[in-house]
Amino acid sequence: MNEKIKFLVDSNLGKLAKWLRVLGYDTTCYSGNANRSFLTKAQKEGRVALTRKRDMAQRQFSGQLAVIEHDRVGEQLEEIVNKLSLEPEMDQILTICLKCNDKLKAVSKEEVSGMVPDYIFRRHSGFYRCPRCEGIFWPGTHRENVDQFLMTRIPRRHP
Repeated sequence: MNEKIKFLVDSNLGKLAKWLRVLGYDTTCYSGNANRSFLTKAQKEGRVALTRKRDMAQRQFSGQLAVIEHDRVGEQLEEIVNKLSLEPEMDQILTICLKCNDKLKAVSKEEVSGMVPDYIFRRHSGFYRCPRCEGIFWPGTHRENVDQFLMTRIPRRHP
């Protein structure tokens, strides 16, 4: 993956963080309130700070900050894609663990034997594992649902 934009989201944007991870963006969540420490962390880690707190735009900050206006995750995703002119890459969708934010690793079918339901094991050949939480993932209906969601939210930038 080429050098991509990375995000730090405040505690009010957990669903947006998940969708940015779906798109393959390194996205971490800040557990405290969006404040000076939040901005400092974003700057130190080279991340775009995303928040819903409008007053954050008034703070002196040499990093990149986007104040999200919308309440719903679909509109928030569309907003940030447009604000930052993001171009989602088809081969990066669903490559990051939605819980841990780690890059998923391909594993052989044999490695997951007994760790996934039998019908999933029989039906699928490609599996991935999160190195942090050890969650196991496979291409299922999630990919179709993600594609449909993205087509409705960001049709002109859909991969």
